[in-house]
Amino acid sequence: MTTELPPEGPGGSVDPAESGGPPPGPGSGANRQPSLVPGTVLLGIAAALIVLVLAKPDMPSWLRTVIAVAAVVVVVALLAIAFMVFRGTTRRNR
Repeated sequence: MTTELPPEGPGGSVDPAESGGPPPGPGSGANRQPSLVPGTVLLGIAAALIVLVLAKPDMPSWLRTVIAVAAVVVVVALLAIAFMVFRGTTRRNR
Protein backbone atom coordinates (compact mmCIF):
# COMPACT_ATOMS: atom_id res chain seq x y z
CA MET A 1 0.00 0.00 0.00
CA THR A 2 1.52 3.33 -1.04
CA THR A 3 0.75 6.68 0.44
CA GLU A 4 0.28 9.54 -1.97
CA LEU A 5 1.75 12.89 -1.00
CA PRO A 6 -0.06 16.16 -1.63
CA PRO A 7 0.99 18.03 -4.79
CA GLU A 8 3.39 20.27 -2.85
CA GLY A 9 5.21 17.24 -1.37
CA PRO A 10 7.48 17.29 1.64
CA GLY A 11 9.48 20.48 1.78
CA GLY A 12 7.75 21.79 -1.33
CA SER A 13 6.69 25.37 -1.68
CA VAL A 14 3.26 26.15 -0.33
CA ASP A 15 1.64 29.54 -0.64
CA PRO A 16 1.27 30.91 2.95
CA ALA A 17 -2.06 32.47 2.02
CA GLU A 18 -3.40 29.03 1.05
CA SER A 19 -1.97 27.19 4.05
CA GLY A 20 -3.15 29.76 6.59
CA GLY A 21 0.35 30.00 8.09
CA PRO A 22 2.40 33.11 8.65
CA PRO A 23 4.44 34.47 5.76
CA PRO A 24 8.02 33.21 5.57
CA GLY A 25 10.89 35.25 6.93
CA PRO A 26 10.97 38.17 9.34
CA GLY A 27 9.58 41.48 8.19
CA SER A 28 7.65 40.08 5.26
CA GLY A 29 4.21 40.58 6.84
CA ALA A 30 2.58 43.95 6.30
CA ASN A 31 0.62 43.76 9.57
CA ARG A 32 3.58 42.77 11.75
CA GLN A 33 3.67 44.44 15.16
CA PRO A 34 6.88 46.31 16.11
CA SER A 35 9.10 44.64 18.67
CA LEU A 36 8.84 45.82 22.27
CA VAL A 37 12.25 44.45 23.26
CA PRO A 38 14.46 47.49 22.46
CA GLY A 39 12.14 49.90 24.25
CA THR A 40 11.77 47.62 27.26
CA VAL A 41 15.52 47.13 27.59
CA LEU A 42 16.21 50.86 27.30
CA LEU A 43 13.48 51.63 29.82
CA GLY A 44 14.98 49.16 32.29
CA ILE A 45 18.48 50.59 31.84
CA ALA A 46 17.22 54.16 32.29
CA ALA A 47 15.29 53.20 35.42
CA ALA A 48 18.33 51.45 36.91
CA LEU A 49 20.59 54.43 36.22
CA ILE A 50 18.09 56.93 37.62
CA VAL A 51 17.54 54.86 40.78
CA LEU A 52 21.32 54.51 41.17
CA VAL A 53 21.76 58.29 41.10
CA LEU A 54 18.75 58.95 43.35
CA ALA A 55 19.86 56.36 45.95
CA LYS A 56 22.82 58.64 46.64
CA PRO A 57 25.49 56.00 47.28
CA ASP A 58 28.93 57.11 48.32
CA MET A 59 30.54 57.89 44.97
CA PRO A 60 32.64 60.68 43.50
CA SER A 61 30.77 63.53 41.87
CA TRP A 62 32.31 62.84 38.44
CA LEU A 63 30.91 59.29 38.52
CA ARG A 64 27.48 60.57 39.53
CA THR A 65 27.63 63.04 36.61
CA VAL A 66 28.65 60.30 34.15
CA ILE A 67 25.76 58.09 35.31
CA ALA A 68 23.29 60.97 35.03
CA VAL A 69 24.49 61.80 31.50
CA ALA A 70 24.21 58.10 30.54
CA ALA A 71 20.63 58.06 31.87
CA VAL A 72 19.76 61.12 29.76
CA VAL A 73 21.29 59.48 26.66
CA VAL A 74 19.29 56.30 27.26
CA VAL A 75 16.05 58.28 27.69
CA VAL A 76 16.73 60.18 24.44
CA ALA A 77 17.35 56.84 22.68
CA LEU A 78 14.06 55.57 24.11
CA LEU A 79 12.24 58.60 22.73
CA ALA A 80 13.89 58.07 19.33
CA ILE A 81 12.73 54.43 19.24
CA ALA A 82 9.22 55.48 20.27
CA PHE A 83 9.17 58.06 17.45
CA MET A 84 10.36 55.51 14.87
CA VAL A 85 7.75 52.96 15.98
CA PHE A 86 5.01 55.62 15.90
CA ARG A 87 6.06 56.82 12.45
CA GLY A 88 6.23 53.27 11.11
CA THR A 89 2.85 52.37 12.54
CA THR A 90 1.08 55.44 11.17
CA ARG A 91 2.61 55.00 7.71
CA ARG A 92 1.60 51.34 7.60
CA ASN A 93 -2.08 52.19 8.01
CA ARG A 94 -2.23 54.50 4.98
